[in-house]
Amino acid sequence: MEWMVSASFRPQDQAEILARIHEEQARIQTLREQGTVEALYISSDRSHVWIVTQGESQDQVQKDLESLPLYPYMEIAITPLSRM
Repeated sequence: MEWMVSASFRPQDQAEILARIHEEQARIQTLREQGTVEALYISSDRSHVWIVTQGESQDQVQKDLESLPLYPYMEIAITPLSRM
């Protein structure tokens, strides 16, 4: 099942976020290779991301997100998707 993850970042966490960008990119690449992450979009001001992901359940998607180095700085919403 596909899921849309919408995540926003607080401006006051920017220094911590920048320090973990390379780790985040590596983890996202691993999740792409595993077929978990299908697409990732970043807002031009880098305050928000949208991730299209695969997962059997919302709990699994949540666990995958928790493996991201930037997870502690994210405010997330997870929405199931359906194809039309």
